[in-house]
Amino acid sequence: MKRILFSFILFILLTSQVSFSQPGPAKNGLTAKAVWFNYQAPNRDNKKVFENLSNGFELGYTRDLSNSLSFALPLRIGLANFPIYDNLTKTVHKYTRDKVYTGLDALLQLNFYKNCGISPFVYAGIGGAVPAFDFDNFYAQAPFGAGLDIRVNDRLKIALQSDYRFAFEDGFDNWQHAAGIRLLLAPKDRDDDGWPDKMDPCPDDWGTVEGCPDADADKIADKDDKCPNEAGVVENMGCPSDMDKDGVYDRDDDCPKVAGTVKGCPDKDKDGVADKDDRCPDVAGKIKGCPDTDGDGLVDIDDKCPKVAGPASNNGCPPDRDNDGFPDATDPCPDLAGSIGGCPDTDGDTVTDNNDKCPNTKGPVSNMGCPEIKVEDKKVLDVAMRAVQFQTGTAIITKSSFKNLNEVLAVLNKYPEMNLSIEGHTDNVGDDAFNQKLSEKRAKACADYLIKKGIVAGRLMSAGYGETKPIGDNKTKDGKALNRRTEFNPVWR
Repeated sequence: MKRILFSFILFILLTSQVSFSQPGPAKNGLTAKAVWFNYQAPNRDNKKVFENLSNGFELGYTRDLSNSLSFALPLRIGLANFPIYDNLTKTVHKYTRDKVYTGLDALLQLNFYKNCGISPFVYAGIGGAVPAFDFDNFYAQAPFGAGLDIRVNDRLKIALQSDYRFAFEDGFDNWQHAAGIRLLLAPKDRDDDGWPDKMDPCPDDWGTVEGCPDADADKIADKDDKCPNEAGVVENMGCPSDMDKDGVYDRDDDCPKVAGTVKGCPDKDKDGVADKDDRCPDVAGKIKGCPDTDGDGLVDIDDKCPKVAGPASNNGCPPDRDNDGFPDATDPCPDLAGSIGGCPDTDGDTVTDNNDKCPNTKGPVSNMGCPEIKVEDKKVLDVAMRAVQFQTGTAIITKSSFKNLNEVLAVLNKYPEMNLSIEGHTDNVGDDAFNQKLSEKRAKACADYLIKKGIVAGRLMSAGYGETKPIGDNKTKDGKALNRRTEFNPVWR
């Protein structure tokens, strides 16, 4: 057991020395404390912790491993009343008087609010003690305790602590209390960068590289860095590497071993496309480094008509599916051969079929290729608007109106490509909803009459607008008469 404890203490000491070897603001300290020992309270009732005390003195070394963790190596010497343990009864039956106590601990200390005036801490570790310099009676112990550091100034603190020590020897558990001072041995570090002035090449400038600034964090101190604001490499004096010396650092150079102008790569034709990516490295061009003379998106080396634009689907030549001499790109009717801009004109009225509302019947351009209705035929429709009458309040056409509808029928037969929109209207007498329904029924009644007379239903459209579209003043008798009408409006298809 003793060998194991000694090995553990040795390990603590060695690891602490490794941490001490790091340069930085030394957080070393020395402690000097008065110590009081109590072996009786644990063996009796643990109530008289601060009674039956014997005195001692402690000298110690401390080291701050971080802002919150410290290592301590205290050596104690004093007089103690050691227990005498009876192996038969398994009890302590008496104590020695004022025998010399020597002990050494290795402790880890956890600090709280270290930078404040009062800093509490807790600690634990491993140690050993020797009664009366008799090393045959050496025993190991594990202290656990707490205390306070009270700052006097930056170099001096008052230290108070108390701990309980679990002994690896029956009957030797004990309490120890200490009070004294902690003297910090911090070396001078003007720039407070963790490097003592005597080791700091830049003692007045805070830095991370052996105490000197490193603005670009490339681990090369600014004083030795030719590019202090740009991370680089040692072999280039702190500047980024540029093996081919083309002015493009290797990190950005697509061709780090060959000098070039396009991302560090050569460009013989100076078209902005590096030779390694250029399909035409000897001829300047914008499409993968190749020219496109006709601008059709197909480079000349792939274009069968390099001087005439055409789609890639036709190898760069303009297609003409209907073979009418008009390329599809400019032909409004690419699938129908025609002589007028590439489109046919079936009825020969100079209005091409794609724009002709009456492609099989001649008509002027002004009427979209449809024949213009003659004045007398237009008059028939206008007269019918006012002449077609119905029985009062119904959609029953009066017999006297059949003549007008038959004249409308004749006009429809005269213009086979003309459709007709039949629209019913009323005055404002009566219920609005009733008038709406009545206007719809009257328009449909006229359409049904014409269908019975042989007009294809698809040529007729009927709708009712009730009293919503008056053309006369509903406040007068004549105005109301004008509003009661059925309009026949030609629609060319």
